[in-house]
Amino acid sequence: MAFSFKFLPVKDLFFSVIPTIGTYIGYVEEISPKFLPNKIIAIGIGLAASIVLAIVFYKQNVKAYKKSLSEILATGYFMNFTGRLGKLIKSKDSIQFTFPDDSKQEFNTTNINIEIGIPNTLKSLVAYSEKIEEDSEILLINEPDRSDPYWVRGIAASEKLTIHEYPRTLFALPSYLKDELSNFKISERKSKRLFDHFNDKIEELRIEHSNQIPASRMNFKRV
Repeated sequence: MAFSFKFLPVKDLFFSVIPTIGTYIGYVEEISPKFLPNKIIAIGIGLAASIVLAIVFYKQNVKAYKKSLSEILATGYFMNFTGRLGKLIKSKDSIQFTFPDDSKQEFNTTNINIEIGIPNTLKSLVAYSEKIEEDSEILLINEPDRSDPYWVRGIAASEKLTIHEYPRTLFALPSYLKDELSNFKISERKSKRLFDHFNDKIEELRIEHSNQIPASRMNFKRV
């Protein structure tokens, strides 16, 4: 991603540059002129070492930012979609859905299964989303105690319903990391690392909320 001063650790540099330069000056006073002719060279070495530290700190901060971005998206997705849906199914005996033709059908929650596809890369996200949109239809969940619309994609067969989910929120990553994911040739490699962080956070949330969601009816899979 493009260079940004927000990832440059000014505080860390302040606490590392001055001590580093001072340390090298102290060494010079002890071993000069046998090894180093003057303090200017020692200061130069100290500055060079500090620049190396700055690069290391910068890369670590960028890496931490990317990881936290993936984890934030995963948390938002789980809390607002997957986790919310799981809690709803576990808390009710039956749920009524409205189909695209405005017909309504009620399903016993024991006959509702959820498949959540967690993509491996940006390319697989696009491919999987297109497959789900082609094979399933939009179903509106009739929740009388909620005013905001809540819909899912699913396939109904007789009295059984399979809901297909995937993290649409991951489509937001390219807008946050334009330089990283705008190039198709490198986006696969870059996005895989980000999507792995996303999946790790989802797994963590599944364990944390395992008592609130019907684990036997929620199938998480990498796609």
